[in-house]
Amino acid sequence: MRILAVDDEHYILELMPMLAARVGFHDVTTASSGGIALEILLRADAHFDCFLLDINMPGMDGIELCSRIRQIPAYRKTPIIMLTAMSEREFMDAAFKAGATDYATKPFDIHELGTRLRVAHELVLAQQAAEMARAAGAVSVQPADRPHAFELAEPIALDGVDGLVDFHSLKNYLKQISRSGLAASQVIAVRVDQIKDVYEQAKTDEFTYALCEVACAVTETLQTNGCLISYAGDGVFVVVSNCAAPLSASDIESDVQQELDEKNSEYDNGNPMDLEVSVGTPVRPNFGDHADVPRAIERAMARAHDRSVSKRLKPRGVNIFMPAS
Repeated sequence: MRILAVDDEHYILELMPMLAARVGFHDVTTASSGGIALEILLRADAHFDCFLLDINMPGMDGIELCSRIRQIPAYRKTPIIMLTAMSEREFMDAAFKAGATDYATKPFDIHELGTRLRVAHELVLAQQAAEMARAAGAVSVQPADRPHAFELAEPIALDGVDGLVDFHSLKNYLKQISRSGLAASQVIAVRVDQIKDVYEQAKTDEFTYALCEVACAVTETLQTNGCLISYAGDGVFVVVSNCAAPLSASDIESDVQQELDEKNSEYDNGNPMDLEVSVGTPVRPNFGDHADVPRAIERAMARAHDRSVSKRLKPRGVNIFMPAS
């Protein structure tokens, strides 16, 4: 795995290749600023599998550099690990919103850094395997009974939605704030009730359009609460909020639904999509137990599913016409 490490402190740049080598990664290029890093990336022979970016750098900081790297098509999905002594939630949120995949703090713990790099390497290998499968034509033939080249449960990428992060990155984010002791977090899931119908009826661009409409509605509703949002697949969006006050699932559901109703989303033929959502009650992870992080996400998704089922089973009111006497 070829790594580019960027830090304005020279002793860190000297240390990084040695630390990476100790955990099995020997191909490390270093840059002392964001500008130099971008110059390296513009070289014809440039190709990196992972980035290590310091956040606190003069001029172009690591968060801006992360955002600039994500604008380069070849590096849209490349693992980016942010490195910093800062533990403030706002920096972590900004880094992940800019496209960070993972996070490690200074001073470096060799075991933690090794874990972060190995996770990044596994992600790189998975991406390479997917690319090889596509190149070999393994997914070029779409079965007649499948409306799309991806499964409904797949957490597909949704471009053009501010604040939306990759689901893998969201899980890393939640694990990292757990380690940092930043316990004021709530996990909420928002589910599109009729997502299977949309998946089966819509063309691929219509399906992604519908998901983007929901993502925008969720973002517009919760943006003041300081949150990260990710699409988890199966019509479910997972939200991690740093709002200390308890959030109301019913209020969020009502506000998101109002945003969606005002959008009047339609299929290409002009038929309304009639998107409806269900929001589960918030889950507060037990940050004393790192294993509870994935369970918190699962519980939040299950609560949104239960809410959707309860709405579907709830008897509808009957309108009775009473003639005037």
